[in-house]
Amino acid sequence: MPIITENITREKKTETDFQSPEVWTKVTGKAVYGNDFKLPGMLYGKILRSPHPHARIKKINLGSVEAMPGVYASLTGAELPERPYGIVFDDELPLAAELVRYIGDEVAAVAAVDNETASKAVEAINVDYEMLPAVFSPREALKPDAPQLHEKFKDNLAWERNLLRGDSDKAFREADVIVENTFTIPSVHSTYLEPTVCVAADDPYNGLIIHTAVQSPDAVRVIIAKALELPLSKVRIVGPVMGGGFGGRVYGNLKLYMIASLLAIKTGRPVKMQLTREEEFLVGRPMIAAEMHLKMGFKNDGTILAREADIVTDNGAYSAQAPWVSKTLSERNDSVYHIPNIKTRVRLAYTNKVPTGQYRAYGNQAANFATESLLDMGAVKLGIDPLKLRLKNCVKTGDTTVHGLKIKSCALAECLKAAAEEIGWYDRKKGYGYGISAAIHASGSLVFDKNFRGAAALARLELDGRISIFSGEQDYGQGAHATFTLIASRVLGISPEMITVYSRDTLSSPHSIGALGNRQTTIGGKAVQMAAKRLRELIVLTAADMLEDPVVMEKGTLRSASDRIVELPLVAYHYHSLTCGLSLIGEGRYVPEPSEYDETGYGNIAVTYSFAAHGAVVEVDKTTGAITVHKIVAAHDSGKIINQISAIGQVFGGTTQGLGMSCYEGYLFNKGEVANASLADYRIPTSLDVPDITPIFIENEDPEGPYGAKGLGEIVQIPVLGAVANAVADAAGVRVTDLPITAEKVYQALSGWECE
Repeated sequence: MPIITENITREKKTETDFQSPEVWTKVTGKAVYGNDFKLPGMLYGKILRSPHPHARIKKINLGSVEAMPGVYASLTGAELPERPYGIVFDDELPLAAELVRYIGDEVAAVAAVDNETASKAVEAINVDYEMLPAVFSPREALKPDAPQLHEKFKDNLAWERNLLRGDSDKAFREADVIVENTFTIPSVHSTYLEPTVCVAADDPYNGLIIHTAVQSPDAVRVIIAKALELPLSKVRIVGPVMGGGFGGRVYGNLKLYMIASLLAIKTGRPVKMQLTREEEFLVGRPMIAAEMHLKMGFKNDGTILAREADIVTDNGAYSAQAPWVSKTLSERNDSVYHIPNIKTRVRLAYTNKVPTGQYRAYGNQAANFATESLLDMGAVKLGIDPLKLRLKNCVKTGDTTVHGLKIKSCALAECLKAAAEEIGWYDRKKGYGYGISAAIHASGSLVFDKNFRGAAALARLELDGRISIFSGEQDYGQGAHATFTLIASRVLGISPEMITVYSRDTLSSPHSIGALGNRQTTIGGKAVQMAAKRLRELIVLTAADMLEDPVVMEKGTLRSASDRIVELPLVAYHYHSLTCGLSLIGEGRYVPEPSEYDETGYGNIAVTYSFAAHGAVVEVDKTTGAITVHKIVAAHDSGKIINQISAIGQVFGGTTQGLGMSCYEGYLFNKGEVANASLADYRIPTSLDVPDITPIFIENEDPEGPYGAKGLGEIVQIPVLGAVANAVADAAGVRVTDLPITAEKVYQALSGWECE
């Protein structure tokens, strides 16, 4: 069971066991996922992909593909206007026109009566390629003589940042102890259980409707409308239940949606397309790989003076969100501790490999692994207890960090102490390794669009007295709908069973930036709180008008000054009749204060910040290098916990994924080809691998979030990597700096071999 530590008294939770009705449709098998969705007359699409990492398309011979029985249409890049699109940079086309840049690049597509026919048609397409030299190493790609992937990105440099805070050169000259090392992390896939699927339908009246589960449908809608030159009002996205996201579906697979849409427009019939599991690994936008050389300087008393970093990240063939991920990776972890002098260079390189994206915490996990490992190395060299080193330097409430982050609530020190105590830090058992790690993450990011910082929600009183909440924030399994329901329930004083949340249709939901940057509870939840509050005010005013008597609303009951009681359905009918069909609707608009940050990125980039500290206990067999992770303690400051069951689920899920990144997961490549493109070969933790996980919530009320809440979903994964790496080093007496930490790498380190 979780341990809850409270800094201030709170009322006893009475509704923390509430889950939205969608949960029960999932566990009973009634939920409609993307693969379940069908439309009359629907066709099935398949994509021909490049078998080469880098080549010029000389000719595509469709032959008699469209004449094949059951085939309705084919499509190539030559038929489409050369109109690049992208998330950060416009560097992609729906179908390759002249060049393919990685194994899996989309070359042609067909639509047919069923998947089997579509697959046969794709196999019948012949493509004449001219082979081009390829580059697979990011550092090699950045050399002037490397093969060039994109003409407008010289030396394959997709994005670069040189960051300076203070005077690191001077600080290192004054440092008593300096430690440095190189850390690497491979690309990792979020491995959601349901492969990406969409159904696109087009007609002259309704326009283009795309049925797909995506975390940021409004953002995807804007990109598709622009890329396909369609009026934005004629592009609609409707989401079925999502079979997992974890950040991998923030934008989903834009090419799949566009190709399905183009085929639907061409045939006049709905077209369904779904990636196979192998295709998910080939084109599913895993998190960027990174090589990080870090150096830190300390005073003898443990005070951190400076940190320098030279970071190279692997973009793959196209950009997606990789520049944003590289930025977060290169800076967010700097604000866990007081580090007054920072010098960072980060370069994002194009390579002829799978295009990358983001996974749960925008690269903050990788930075945690490197920085927290280096801190332990510094502690050893200083002769200081690693926990005491962290407590000496960690940020606290009221601080402004080196990058300008304003810390309005922070229980990081309490998290560190709680995690250490729970793993037995001061009473360590012989033969075991103990590790600890700390993290910060934005809760309600404001940097995606300076002009659109907040969120909106609608709360509507239905004729039967129930409440409908309309929000643009997506529930993709993390429990957002349940949390929104509990927030509205608390405002209105009614049972959560009387509230339903709707969010999956861009036609009826308020516009949203999307489910990213830990915005759901902090920003989306605040908008729901404000909408429910406004609806409550309108209900009271309407009831008073109806009864011609002042009315108060307490615990969902409307009582007049003369002690008359009126039920919600009567209030709804009164307003409905008075306005000839309108409903009482409360509008909620949460617009955070402007976040001013300069061209270097200095400034407050989020509404607030979540903090965490994880502790790990492991055992290492020094004969074989085999690692057994016995326990992970996850102590979190996510403000007041609104939905305890969802919070516990987030901790278990995110911690397990962090364990996967630490000890199991990673892409393997053979000359650009993914060598482990299946769940049989790409290892993720199974139920047999999951250790004892203990969640601890330090409930430190935040002044910004709804009812004092902050985000939890992304930060739960971050501290696992550093904690496990430090615990393994403590147990083995040697440190592995290349993730995942496997028995083979530990054995090589123990034997003094160089890991490759």
